[in-house]
Amino acid sequence: MKKILILEDEMSIREYLVINFKRAGFEVVAAATGGEAISAYNDNPDIQVAVLDVMLPDINGFEVCRKIREKSKAVGIIMLSAKDMDEDVLSGFISGADDYMKKPVSTTILLAKVEALYRRIVNSSAAVSAPVVEPVVQKDEKIFEVNEAAKIITKRKIRLNLSPIEFKILKFFIDNPNKIITRDELLKSIWGENFTTGSDIVNVNIKRLRQKIEDDPTAPMFLQTEWGVGYKWVCED
Repeated sequence: MKKILILEDEMSIREYLVINFKRAGFEVVAAATGGEAISAYNDNPDIQVAVLDVMLPDINGFEVCRKIREKSKAVGIIMLSAKDMDEDVLSGFISGADDYMKKPVSTTILLAKVEALYRRIVNSSAAVSAPVVEPVVQKDEKIFEVNEAAKIITKRKIRLNLSPIEFKILKFFIDNPNKIITRDELLKSIWGENFTTGSDIVNVNIKRLRQKIEDDPTAPMFLQTEWGVGYKWVCED
């Protein structure tokens, strides 16, 4: 069964979300505090999606997100907050969230986002043994290999520890070698046409990605910056 963690300190909102997700066929694990949410996730490692409120009476939702992400790179995480400040949204993504919604949320839209995350997770799990596609070749060496179905990218045969967003970004660059990609193009391709937070989230994720894929992140060889324009994946056939 589909299993979701809902972290919301306001009882009326929490109960409303629990009822709606149960009606949609989810097994719901509910928590009112950050501490409860972390304990609930530890007790239920088969949770596939977590919906986390940011403002909580104890530790905030960003810290809960980080703790969950340390346990699993696959779980889908959506942050909910009454704030819409850019730095608040950025904090969510830096913590490892897949998406961010401003409260009050539309239950219909939230459910659609959760269903999309759930499908991605199920498809990834079911395709772990899927064949690897033709690798990207650089300097006569097979450096990066992409298994799109399983959402896995390896570097020199070693699996990269990527979040879902990092996988999407890296695959997008690999699919567009030696082409300058602007920040706006990346925003639309990865986060969608309606994402309006700004391009800072791109910079944050590029920095995190370089820490994982570059031999020397301070002098990137693969994911290079085109100053004032965007980025380019440097690849030789």
